[in-house]
Amino acid sequence: MKRTNVVRILPDKQQERVLEIIGDRSASLYNAVTYRCRQAFFKGEPVPSYEALCSEFKEHPAYKALPAHIGQEVIKKARKAWYSYFACLRLYRKGDMSRPPRVPRYWKDRRTGKRIFRVIPIKAPTSYSLDARCLSLTLPRDLRKRQGDRLVLRTKGVLRFHGRPKTLELKYDPVKKRWYAHQVVEVPEPKRPARPEKYAACDLGARVLAALAVEGLDRQLLFSAREVIKDFLYWTNQIAEEQSRLNRAGRETSRKLRRLYQLRARRLRHAFVALAAEIARVLKRHRVTTLFLEDLTGIREDMDFGPKNWLVHNFWAFRMLRNLIEAVSTRAGIKVVPVEPRGTSSRCAVCGHPVRRPVRHKAVCEECGRVWHADANAALNILLQGSLKEHGAEATPQRPRVLRWNRHRWESRRKPAAGTLKAASGSRMAA
Repeated sequence: MKRTNVVRILPDKQQERVLEIIGDRSASLYNAVTYRCRQAFFKGEPVPSYEALCSEFKEHPAYKALPAHIGQEVIKKARKAWYSYFACLRLYRKGDMSRPPRVPRYWKDRRTGKRIFRVIPIKAPTSYSLDARCLSLTLPRDLRKRQGDRLVLRTKGVLRFHGRPKTLELKYDPVKKRWYAHQVVEVPEPKRPARPEKYAACDLGARVLAALAVEGLDRQLLFSAREVIKDFLYWTNQIAEEQSRLNRAGRETSRKLRRLYQLRARRLRHAFVALAAEIARVLKRHRVTTLFLEDLTGIREDMDFGPKNWLVHNFWAFRMLRNLIEAVSTRAGIKVVPVEPRGTSSRCAVCGHPVRRPVRHKAVCEECGRVWHADANAALNILLQGSLKEHGAEATPQRPRVLRWNRHRWESRRKPAAGTLKAASGSRMAA
């Protein structure tokens, strides 16, 4: 399987100028290839293949201005954009997409008309070397007199994955004004330990991000989204204030606005990454071998919650959370099995009869008289459905354990406050 190492590049002023030159040349070649494909498409001719484009642009000035491994990868990236366009077009014609896809565009600022460089792709590990301290690249011929044969850049970060290196991309973040290196690494599949089968189930939601039920564990774990939603709303209000200021000035966007959007997305992803890591720790601690994960594909279609519509359609990034949980579980050697969630919230996990929902977070079974937390009940139903067990086999009516986000980690709601701990330690010292 493939994983990605991301490290920050720390170039000096002269090295940064060299990177800008290579990036501008890459954008020039990309735009030339895109122009050739667009003209063929608008004339009703077949879009040239990658091999045909490489042969056609072999003598192009923009291709000659770059090392061969970078030029070939730029052409491949431009052709992949057309592969994606035609794939989306087929989905649209089948009725799987509501809007028609757009034809691939150029790498340029539509307001100023100037080229913008987005990425410098590098084809093979023979053209670069990356370790924990530096990144070494092959330079174009006309730039070798200044920097030597190779460009050596300092890096900052941790290489989390080790294996067979594949392609590498240098990306420039115009909001932070920083360079990053994204290295694709092919790592071996983790071996599942030989131990008895033990199951767990995870129910995903908006107000409770995840409800985890583990076989043999008498209490379920609920990851409350309250603090995450508060943080998301705070940055949403900051974005609204900046948009109002720009509107009064007659502008549409600014670097600060892009920074606020990026900051909100990164803080949300930080909470999701920590949640997935906490779930992986719990599963490894209880020696779980299989995780049944709720498949929510298409759940937001035709959903309308009125004033709370933003909660489901803006905040609830369930696909990102599902992918993170699946990635960390696979890395830990735990098999992930998607489960159809239909009916898991509408029946009791003890007796299997329909439940009543007097409020959204409660499920009341009038047959056996049990009062459940709705998400804990759904997680247990997913566990029973995936493990093919009968109702009541693993269901317990105990109160679930709630974990909340403190902007650094997920901790139990019943954990004593810091002031209480300090007061207690001070009283012991005084005694």
